[in-house]
Amino acid sequence: MVKAPISETVAMGPPLKESDSQETPVQKKSRSLEPTLKEITVDFIMRTKVHGLKFIFFPDKSKLQRVIWIMAFFLCISLLCTLSWNRILYLMSYPAITKIYMVWAHNMSFPAVTFCNKNMFLMSALTKDDLYHSGYWMDLMYPNHTVVEQSVSLLRDSHIQGLLNLLDFKNYTPPPDFSTNTTEMMGRLGHQLEDMLLECRFRGDPCTYKNFSTIYTRYGKCYTFNSGKDGNPLLTTLKGGTGNGLEIMLDIQQDEYLPVWGETDETSYEAGIKVQIHSQDEPPFIDQLGFGVAPGFQTFVSCQQQLVPNVQPPPLRPRPFPAPLHSVFVPKSSPASAHYLCVSEPGAKSDRWFTLSGKCAVKVLYKHPGVQGTNLGIIAAKEYW
Repeated sequence: MVKAPISETVAMGPPLKESDSQETPVQKKSRSLEPTLKEITVDFIMRTKVHGLKFIFFPDKSKLQRVIWIMAFFLCISLLCTLSWNRILYLMSYPAITKIYMVWAHNMSFPAVTFCNKNMFLMSALTKDDLYHSGYWMDLMYPNHTVVEQSVSLLRDSHIQGLLNLLDFKNYTPPPDFSTNTTEMMGRLGHQLEDMLLECRFRGDPCTYKNFSTIYTRYGKCYTFNSGKDGNPLLTTLKGGTGNGLEIMLDIQQDEYLPVWGETDETSYEAGIKVQIHSQDEPPFIDQLGFGVAPGFQTFVSCQQQLVPNVQPPPLRPRPFPAPLHSVFVPKSSPASAHYLCVSEPGAKSDRWFTLSGKCAVKVLYKHPGVQGTNLGIIAAKEYW
């Protein structure tokens, strides 16, 4: 017998994984039904509510329609990004919104009107005693009582000879009991309102110099209308416009002008008056906030009242000011009031008749930003000016 050799056929290929060899037909069928990423994307696009996006990939649309939808879609996206970025930049700028409510008032308190003649002293009112003790501060004499020719040359020709006679102290003996009082001197040598005021009307009714109160500033003797002092009640007005306010006609008495102190930042050789419109609660700072009115012209001035409440009113009543300051007490505590009290403090260092204190401390009520409640603090005027 002859035995034929038997050979086995081996199929070449990758080895089967154990998991593949163990998969059932049901598992293979379920795996074949899982959606692919492309199918998920197409399904999302066809179901989304984003305007125009599904029409870009809609199979029934032509290429031209798809291009139009693509352009419209990206145009809307560009507008959305532009407007959103604009609003973000606006928000980062921290805008502040102020709401203004207009309320018509039935009547309003008329403001205080302070005016000063730019000339401090009347030429005809000067005496030899005044020139001897104060001629140096008037820029008319040197400390050795010799005449300043430059200042005298600025006077009118009719006044030069009379002034030179007053400035001649060869046979003059000063009185031993003479004392220089700034307030008395300005009140006596300054322009008197009864001589300057030619006509006065308020809301059509006549007024006189008795409706004005006297106040002393860097321009000397000044006058305030509607200050609420000297027994005059505060006046009110119903509406604005010509005929509903104050109308005055003044004679500045320019022929009596005298060069005082020379020309500085606060005073000059100009003719006219200085005017400031302010509240009755604040003293006038006419040398800083006033405006000039030239002679020979009619000037109309309009103003508006603005009230800005910065902090709540203090719950405590202010303590009384020291005794030397009672005479110049102002009703409201503020930097302007503190400065006014400082320059009016008796015994302070004199600066051309006006008291300017280097160390002036005035008690005012103020609210400290870091402390709750009201504190009674000390504010120096030099912190504000």
